[in-house]
Amino acid sequence: MPNSATPIPHSVAQRPDWMRELAVASLEDFQMISAMVKSWPNYQILAGPELGSIMIYGRIAGNGSPFPVGECSITRCMVEDAQGHTGYSWILGQETERALWAARWDALLQDSARFQDLWHRTIQPLQQKRLRNEQAVADKMQRTQVQFFSMENMRS
Repeated sequence: MPNSATPIPHSVAQRPDWMRELAVASLEDFQMISAMVKSWPNYQILAGPELGSIMIYGRIAGNGSPFPVGECSITRCMVEDAQGHTGYSWILGQETERALWAARWDALLQDSARFQDLWHRTIQPLQQKRLRNEQAVADKMQRTQVQFFSMENMRS
């Protein structure tokens, strides 16, 4: 029996990647990349932006049993554009404007005619900025790490 499953469009396969970048983008980032869009489709807000909270879980030593660390504020939003694309966003913190922008961008990036251009001009620069910021934090942590004296260190 031949495989009748339709292939996943290239843009849909990359959705987790762009959702990660949109979730951490600042309001200034959204203002910068939104200026690159010549025409926005009409959209309607289906839900939100609304504030809520989620429970954050951690694991002892990274692999132990999960335990509740505490609650975290989130803002979520859902929009639909004129082409029927539904955009979602979940943003850490209480930032309704960021959540609305992220949901609009999620819907816009689902448009296959515009995807490649938007990916290269907006999402990749956001990704590069995030990676640079993460590396800067890792470098700072490495420079300030304290090596405590112990018997195990002496044996090395």
